[in-house]
Amino acid sequence: MNDRAPPPHDKPTIWGKTGQPLVREELTAERIDQLAEEARKLGFDYFLPREDRDQRLTDCLAGWTEGTDAWVFGYGSLMWNPAFDYVERRPARLEGWRRSFCFWTPMGRGTPERPGLMLGVEKGGACDGVAYRITASQVETEISILFNREMLSGIYDAAWVDCTDETGNGLRALTFVINPQHPQYCGGMSVTTKAESMAFAEGRRGTCRSYLFECADQLRAIGVTDPYIESLETEVLRLRGGQR
Repeated sequence: MNDRAPPPHDKPTIWGKTGQPLVREELTAERIDQLAEEARKLGFDYFLPREDRDQRLTDCLAGWTEGTDAWVFGYGSLMWNPAFDYVERRPARLEGWRRSFCFWTPMGRGTPERPGLMLGVEKGGACDGVAYRITASQVETEISILFNREMLSGIYDAAWVDCTDETGNGLRALTFVINPQHPQYCGGMSVTTKAESMAFAEGRRGTCRSYLFECADQLRAIGVTDPYIESLETEVLRLRGGQR
């Protein structure tokens, strides 16, 4: 466990416009190669080279039956900004994993001087989110785009997990679980400590707090109250004098 922020480096200049949503055109292998290389030059040497990302994608697709549709379970920004093509979207629950702001982001929604915190899922509890169905003919293309998005630094491990939808139907879905051995990981911090970071951290992808508030709003939109997210939202708002 590492609850200390990564060491400071020169302010990065490699991300898109502040607060803009991700689009698939930004998630090409070539663009991700550029981001990873520039991040390594700033001292973040854990960012993955393309060959490592490609191998992880190959390993992941080995868990998919060719010719069948595939589901993806989203619990954070995938709920409102998936950036991949899908044919169906439905609320779903993942048992055995819980939503957690548990890794530092010194780039997208933070800076090396004031890193933000981002979401993963850690073992234990349950997590409500959104499941997306990708049609069989697009699985390889769309999951490749998803990997370019989620596998930039190696903080996540791809996992096929069992979810249930609102009617109790089982769904085998791909999701991204936290790697607690990664240098960015900082699990175990209190809600108060997390909120102190999230209330003011901001990077070229936008503010850390806007990510939190959007997550809370999306969960409420599907009829879910997540006590963990609600407590963070309450504390961040308190620190900010009630202003988002």
